[in-house]
Amino acid sequence: MNGFLDFLVRQKKLALVFSISVIALGLVSLSNIQRDQFPDVDFEIMTIVTSYPGASPEDVEQNITNVIEDELSSVTGIDKFTSTSRAGVSSIVITFSQDVSDLSEIKQEVRNVVNRIKSLPEEVVDLPRVIDRKTSRKSIIKISLSSDEIDYAELRGMVDSIAQSIESIEGVSEVTKDGYLDKEIQIHIDPEKLYQYELSLPQVMSAITQRNQRYTVGSNHNDKNEKTIVVLSKFDAATDVSEVIVKSTFEGLIVRLKDIAVIESGNVEEKSIVRVNGKKGFILRVKKQAQADVITTVDLVKAYMEKTGGKYNNQLDIFYSSDLSKYVRNRLDIVTNNGLIGLLLVLVVLGAFLSFKTAFWVAISLPVSLLGTVALLGATGETINLISLAAMILVLGIVVDDSIIVAESIYHYKQTGEDNFKSASHGFKRVIMPVVTTILTTILAFSSMFLMGGMMGKFVYVIPLVIIFALILSFLEVSLALPAHLAGSNEKKKEHYWFEYFENKFEVFLSKILNFHYLVIGIFSITLVISIYFASTQMKFTLFPAVGVDTINTRMTMNTGSSLSNTEAKAKQVEELIYRIVGDDLVSVTTDVGKYFTHKAKMIIELLPASERNKSSKEILKSLKASANEIDQVEKLKFSVRRPGPPQGEDVEINLISQAGSENLQAANKLEQILLNIPGVDNINRDDEPGKDRIEVKLDFEKMARLDIDFSTVNRYLRAAFTGIDVTNIREGQNDVNFRLYLGDLEKSEVFIKSLKVVNKNGRVIPLVNFSSIRQIVGEPDFNHYNGLRSIMLSASVNDEKTSTSEVMKEALLQLDLDKNFPSVRAISEGGAKETAKSMDGFKQAFLMAIVGIFLLLVLLFNSYSQPLIILSAIPFSVIGVIWAFFLHGEALSFFAILGVLALVGVIVNDSLVLVSHLNYLKDKSLEKLTIHQWIVKGVKDRLRAVVLTSLTTLAGILPLAYGLGGTDYLLQPMALALGYGLLFGTLMTLILLPCLYLMNVEFITWFKKLKKKRISS
Repeated sequence: MNGFLDFLVRQKKLALVFSISVIALGLVSLSNIQRDQFPDVDFEIMTIVTSYPGASPEDVEQNITNVIEDELSSVTGIDKFTSTSRAGVSSIVITFSQDVSDLSEIKQEVRNVVNRIKSLPEEVVDLPRVIDRKTSRKSIIKISLSSDEIDYAELRGMVDSIAQSIESIEGVSEVTKDGYLDKEIQIHIDPEKLYQYELSLPQVMSAITQRNQRYTVGSNHNDKNEKTIVVLSKFDAATDVSEVIVKSTFEGLIVRLKDIAVIESGNVEEKSIVRVNGKKGFILRVKKQAQADVITTVDLVKAYMEKTGGKYNNQLDIFYSSDLSKYVRNRLDIVTNNGLIGLLLVLVVLGAFLSFKTAFWVAISLPVSLLGTVALLGATGETINLISLAAMILVLGIVVDDSIIVAESIYHYKQTGEDNFKSASHGFKRVIMPVVTTILTTILAFSSMFLMGGMMGKFVYVIPLVIIFALILSFLEVSLALPAHLAGSNEKKKEHYWFEYFENKFEVFLSKILNFHYLVIGIFSITLVISIYFASTQMKFTLFPAVGVDTINTRMTMNTGSSLSNTEAKAKQVEELIYRIVGDDLVSVTTDVGKYFTHKAKMIIELLPASERNKSSKEILKSLKASANEIDQVEKLKFSVRRPGPPQGEDVEINLISQAGSENLQAANKLEQILLNIPGVDNINRDDEPGKDRIEVKLDFEKMARLDIDFSTVNRYLRAAFTGIDVTNIREGQNDVNFRLYLGDLEKSEVFIKSLKVVNKNGRVIPLVNFSSIRQIVGEPDFNHYNGLRSIMLSASVNDEKTSTSEVMKEALLQLDLDKNFPSVRAISEGGAKETAKSMDGFKQAFLMAIVGIFLLLVLLFNSYSQPLIILSAIPFSVIGVIWAFFLHGEALSFFAILGVLALVGVIVNDSLVLVSHLNYLKDKSLEKLTIHQWIVKGVKDRLRAVVLTSLTTLAGILPLAYGLGGTDYLLQPMALALGYGLLFGTLMTLILLPCLYLMNVEFITWFKKLKKKRISS
């Protein structure tokens, strides 16, 4: 083994080639690797959306949702499915089980099940849409297009052309259009003329449909010149429909469609309105391909749009919003700037303690490890994103520590006067085993994240991957390259008088401390107990605190009967309020009116990046909430923020499930009151709010039978009168244009129902009132299911400063007391609370397993039971600094704080392991020459420079990020704070508490040996 290590130290050329090659490969990969906001994640969720025009929520539930859910119940591998049946549309969300071996097979089975369904109503023209949810399907930029100089029809044509061109850009997968009203040919039938010519509505519809046909009837059966026979009756142009003959007789009477109807080109009915910065227009949502780079793709789209603006003589107003590339670019810049500042500080610190040549070669280990990691990420198909960047920052300190330990050991031997080769060889051999053990223990600690469950587990798996890549490269660097580099550098002996003075002072101080080692251990232990008690009772854990967010969501609810135009008018007032309060920090306001209900509007307020704003998102949100009462005639106006990080639903989501509808409703009402009375709970919503009042036409089927009228005919008359019916279509360019038939104009009220007449099978005109009655009833709510059972879900957001999600869930369910008050109702927690529990439960178990693995490794290295426990005790003691740092900075403990603690474990275990290893070396060497106190003090003094160096360099590397010297990143800031302040206290613990624990261990072993010897002799 020694011969092999000596061989590595002599390979100067190999070392240089290795370092240069890895850096070069990393730089090449860096220019090609995909950049994205998050890793490409399959949410293991599918959505089935079915449109049922004009149907009530109950009709949708009975005829669509129940039918599809019955089929889904036969599919294995589904964890749960929830559904919402609202007016005109059914939406079913399927969540797959995480222990499924072949997810693609089950997804295909779901598609097959949906395609097999044949019993849907005839009004369901389009097949159910099955949507697979993945991060890659998220839009990367929204393009708003409007013009004051171009009419709607011409602008729509431009938008179609632009959307088609954008889809052909490299990296773009799909472009969807919002605020887009399709062209339609409107056929307004005059009811009086219909009756005058004794025509029925089904006759007219059939005549139009049959006139617009194209079909093949066969071939001419010619052996030498066979040809296909095609019958054409397609419309050549939209105006051809006016010439359709709807009735003719032998007497010569010919009735054409233009004789009984007004035909005009128009747009489909506006069912929702999208506004960007107060202007209606078209919005193009651009989605990228899964493997496309978000920054490059957006840049290509913007470059095309700049050319397009010139093409249309700048008559087109173009505005960009929800630009993901901006946030990815901003985060990359912040991390890069802080990294460069940190690297400069690291060089300064190393230069102050070691020689500048040694500092240079230690600093080289950083680009070797990090750029090598980038190359490996690219080779394995991973991306540079928020999560992988966080992992690189975490591993930065550990990589530097490994290099410093080897370099400092070699530097120490050089200062004794040995030649370069012997110094490098001796120094390398002295620390290589502790360094290898440190790398393995760190890998074990982070590998526990592979077993993290829930949605979080899918997003953070790349963290241990990055750590493993970086540590493997770090090991190769400190074994293949660094010793050879340092063996080849000639350095003069350098005196550090100021540090020698510090070493001497510390030696005296530690000698005194060891005389009271039990008292010191007691003080540290009491501090630990107090700190943990304080953290568990006074501090809150929030997976992703709502700080530094860049968007604010607004929900506005009018009275249930509000029309689309009335809701839009009120939304304009809310927009003005937002402009006034947010001011210069505003990027855009996107308003969506009537997406699901005409009395509701949703707005997304996009803010400048946190580092560029005058006010924080918290201040803006507080001001908006305080000003909400300025908008009158609004039932609800709520402002909230979406927490950063992976999607996890609302903070609080409680599903109440019961077959007894009345008891479920009572439970929901009580739960709503409970949530309203809990401090810190806001934006309470429930999914069973009543819809618009209904006008019901109740048919007398006995009278209908006598009058020879069937239900389908009545349905067609009513639908044509109030909604319109698509009868056929024609192709124009890339779009299908529907011919939509209306009975009369579109502005009819319910009074028209009483005057409506229906033609029966015998051609007689029968007034509708002769076989029906009309009544008004209160609107029914949406019908929601959980695994096929009716449910009511209540959701709410939580103010992290006042309470936490887990506390709210616990308190709400305790007060609700379902077993006593509502025995037939059961509650299922969803959203942020469930995700937090699922993610952390798996992580805790895996982390405990990792600690056991680390213990076994340390037992193998030291051949001792007690010394591994001493090293592992450093982990809880170092957390003391994290707890009090977060408290004093007013930060909540979060997921990224846990990541910082994990990295802290790597650094502290590294320092402790090397120190204990060196103390063992001195113990074997100096046992007869020095007292126990003396060689412990000498050993700690020998390692003082290495411990201080590793701490200072890690601090120098992450403090710029912790305090935003190169730009503030609120998401990564807690991680840097945890690592930085944990390390400060951990260094104190390593230099003071660890020697005391080691001394106590030596005394205990000596006492135990004496006791054993005494028993044997007696």
